[in-house]
Amino acid sequence: MNVWILADVSRSVPGGMRRHMELHAEGLHRLGEQATTFFAEDIPGGFSEHVPGRLPGTKTLVALAERARREQPDVINVHTPCAPAWILARQSGLIRSRVVVMSYAADEGAIRITRPRDVLRWVRAAVPARATFPRADGIWCVNRSDAEFYRARYGVAPEVLRCIPHAVGDTFYRPTGETRDPRQLLFAGTWIVRKGIDVLAPALDRAIGELPDLKIVIAGTIVPAETVAAALTPRVRERTEIRPTLTDTEFQHVYARSSLLVVPSRLEGLPIVMLEAMACGCPTLGAANSGMLDVIEPEQNGWLEGSFDPERWARRIVDILRAPAALARAREGAIATAEGFRIETVTRTALDWYRRLDGRSTPS
Repeated sequence: MNVWILADVSRSVPGGMRRHMELHAEGLHRLGEQATTFFAEDIPGGFSEHVPGRLPGTKTLVALAERARREQPDVINVHTPCAPAWILARQSGLIRSRVVVMSYAADEGAIRITRPRDVLRWVRAAVPARATFPRADGIWCVNRSDAEFYRARYGVAPEVLRCIPHAVGDTFYRPTGETRDPRQLLFAGTWIVRKGIDVLAPALDRAIGELPDLKIVIAGTIVPAETVAAALTPRVRERTEIRPTLTDTEFQHVYARSSLLVVPSRLEGLPIVMLEAMACGCPTLGAANSGMLDVIEPEQNGWLEGSFDPERWARRIVDILRAPAALARAREGAIATAEGFRIETVTRTALDWYRRLDGRSTPS
């Protein structure tokens, strides 16, 4: 099978979508299939000013349609922002490949309408998606909440939807020899409000009040360390190591040294950092939404928190780090759960689905 994996994101910017694309391609190659990734840098330029972009994905379609007709990949896996134009191209016969929408998270669900300009943002995201997604050959969701959102709000047929988690790279399953610090707390993610930084910053200050030996690592923020530090109180800054960008190996060592990852996000698809941390034996205290609900089994492989009250998050952090037996149990549960996210396991599930969409039988 020949699969294209397409998103208008930069290869140079760390993030979950980039990791998904690279690991999906790697898994397909391992199983003897063809896979080509298209990042923003791989899409031919020189056409942007001449092509109207009102329909999301139009510019990528114009740039790659001729190649798609020539190579005829079996499946084109397209990130949600680019998907509408590709779905219409498939419907109109412009391309013959089956179009699968890769829903990293339901985009319109991330928009909170608090100002008039938010209405325009919602229209731009929601109207093309609602008009085209029901016509996609498949929609790959990484959590059940998104699948239900597309079924209930968009009218997508259940047989078009499939929940498949992200894969986790091999690096995170290898032993590191690191000694885990029972008081090291980790936040890993872009430093933006959607990731819950407005909850995290005050919660850390309250937690340090009860755990003066708490060590904090804030990693993968992308924004400069100075920006992160400015949001923290002086006593939190004194106890915090800020690392804006890390390699996979560096992340692996941070996970292996940490006892708890906190994910206070208001909306996620399925946090890859959570899955990577689990593979390294670092359980998560996560917000009770999105993919966290699908993966975390409270008290068995992590914990869920239903509020965004900083006081509540601080209390949970303190209670968890003061319970070594519960942490040890969750650590073992996290490692066991992470076995289901290995590259070959996830890719075989996706490949079987692709073949069913394409009308092929699954090889025995």
